[in-house]
Amino acid sequence: MYFLLASFAILVILYAIERIGLRVRFGLFALLFWLFLFQFAMILAVDTLLQNLSAYLPVWLDSIMTTLGGFLLVTLGITPLITVVLAAAYLLFALWQWFFDRDAEVRATPPQLVIAIDGPAASGKGTLARRIAAAYGYHHLDTGLTYRAVAKCLLDQGAPLDDEFLAEKAARSLDLSKLDRSVLSAHDVGEAASKIAVMPAVRRALVAAQQGFAATPPGAVLDGRDIGTVVCPDAQVKLYITASAEARAQRRFDEVRSAGGSADFDEMLADLKRRDDRDMNRTDSPLKPAADAHLIDTTEMDIETAFLNAKSLIDQALARRTN
Repeated sequence: MYFLLASFAILVILYAIERIGLRVRFGLFALLFWLFLFQFAMILAVDTLLQNLSAYLPVWLDSIMTTLGGFLLVTLGITPLITVVLAAAYLLFALWQWFFDRDAEVRATPPQLVIAIDGPAASGKGTLARRIAAAYGYHHLDTGLTYRAVAKCLLDQGAPLDDEFLAEKAARSLDLSKLDRSVLSAHDVGEAASKIAVMPAVRRALVAAQQGFAATPPGAVLDGRDIGTVVCPDAQVKLYITASAEARAQRRFDEVRSAGGSADFDEMLADLKRRDDRDMNRTDSPLKPAADAHLIDTTEMDIETAFLNAKSLIDQALARRTN
């Protein structure tokens, strides 16, 4: 009886491993488990029958029944042992298969990829970055919003925009998951962001946060002005999106007009040129293409064509890393 109970306990453990660990709903262990229960019930039934009938049978018939019953009990008793041996062998085989299948899944997993997209304002890099992130299932971060978020924090506090200590504190406590583009796109926030973006302490804090974001699996797309040169210099794909100042100003002008606002094209053009000059000539992290960046000029290019060009470059990088 102790042997049967021990065998049953072993089989229960193996069944649990198959069901929970290997996630097999009804495999060999399940079949053996219920077969064992049937065998156990048969042994108890035979044993009970022999004990209850022995007092009512003639000696010669009781002797025959006892012999046959003993043979049956031994046969049924050996069967659980065979069951446990088969179950153990199957467990080893299943674990072996699971281990190598898991390794195959790991090998088949696409490698972590970081895509750095830089470029001047209104070049189309933000729209392109969002399109790429959606196409590949990667995370996206508009790094310009991080500077706007810090500026918005100072504006909400009524703090001076030249207070580098408060600006750095806001940058270090920034939650990248709560960047609201609709709020941070306000003109006054953008003007304030341009003032705090030149602070070295703020840039260091935000670059550290952006680098942490870039490590998020399965991949990340970051767009800004110093991604390929400062934030992610080791990015596997670097794109520099540009366009003529006139084309970019026209895009901004059309965007404002389509939203029902009023705008002056010449003022927008002058503003973009001032911003380009400020971004490209600042001392800390100036806007410039990385040495190994792919240049995409969108002056005469729509977003679909730009996306297909970028996708071709990204697919080539993925193919190289997979091979």
